[in-house]
Amino acid sequence: MINSENHPIIVLGVERSGTSVVAEMVHRWGAYAGPSEKLHQADAHAPKGYWEFLPLWDLLAELGDFDTGATWWDSDFQHRIAKKAADPTSRKKAIELMAEMHKEGPWFWKDPALSHFLPFWKQIWGDAIYIITVRNPLDIAVSWQKFIMPSNLKACISFVAMNLLRWQHIMMQILQHTEDAQHRLFFGYEDIMHNRRAQAERLACFLNSKLGKRVSPIQEMVDAVEPQLWRNNCGIPFEQVPEATSEQKALYAFAKRKIDNPLELFDIAKYPLPPGYLEFLNVQEALLKACHELEASANI
Repeated sequence: MINSENHPIIVLGVERSGTSVVAEMVHRWGAYAGPSEKLHQADAHAPKGYWEFLPLWDLLAELGDFDTGATWWDSDFQHRIAKKAADPTSRKKAIELMAEMHKEGPWFWKDPALSHFLPFWKQIWGDAIYIITVRNPLDIAVSWQKFIMPSNLKACISFVAMNLLRWQHIMMQILQHTEDAQHRLFFGYEDIMHNRRAQAERLACFLNSKLGKRVSPIQEMVDAVEPQLWRNNCGIPFEQVPEATSEQKALYAFAKRKIDNPLELFDIAKYPLPPGYLEFLNVQEALLKACHELEASANI
C-alpha cells in the first residue's frame, strides 16, 4: 500500500481512446478529480463529461509556451519541457497545483495532453499510479477526425493517415515515459465496452491494491460505462487497415499485449516514425487552426 498524497492516479491515453470513461470509473471508485466548477464540462463529444481539471490545462499551456506559437510537435519540445522542472517558478506552480488536490485524499488527473508533458511531471509527482488506455487506432483516428474537423472540410478531406501518425507518436511517448513506473494498469477500451463488470472489478482491484480502499462501489463503476456511446467502431482489425504502416500495426499489437503483461519491455527502436512526421503534424494543426478561424469569422 502506498501514500496517495505522494502517488497521484494519472489516466493517460491518446485523445478519443476512452480516457474519459476510465476517468469517470476512477472517480466513482472514490478518487477526487477537482471541484466541479473547475472541470471541463460535458458536450456533444463527451456527453458525460471530460473529467479534465482546467487549471491543469492552463499550466500545461504556460509550460508549453503556446502563446509564442510553439507546439508540442516541435522537435525540441520534450527537451524543453524536461528542463522546465528545474525552473523554480514552474516547479512551484506545479507543486501548488498538486497541493490543491491533496486535500481530498486519493485524487486523479486526466488530460490526454499530459502525454506530451511527462518529462516535466515525472520530476514533480515521482512514481505515480498510471492507468493507460488502449483502443483500436483506426477508431481513434476516425473519432479524432470528427472531433477536430471544421464543418467546411468534413466532406472533402480525410486526415486518417495523419491521425495514425499522431496516435503513434503519442502512444510511443506514453510507453517510453512510463516504462520505469512501478504502478501501471493497461486498460483496453473494447474490453470495457464488452464486459463492463469484469473491467470495473479489475480496475477496483488494482486501485485497492495500491491505495488500500477495501469496499468499492462496483455497480456505480459499471454504470459509468454506457456502450451506446461507443459511436466509432469501424469493425476492422487494425492489422487490416490499409492506411496503417507496419510499425503502427506492430505498436498496437505490443500495446494490447501490455494489457495482460505490463512488464513486457518496450523497445522504441522497433517502431520508427517516418522522416518528417513532426512537420506533417505541425502542418495539419496549422491548417485546422486556420480553417476554424475562417469558419468562426464567417459566422460572426
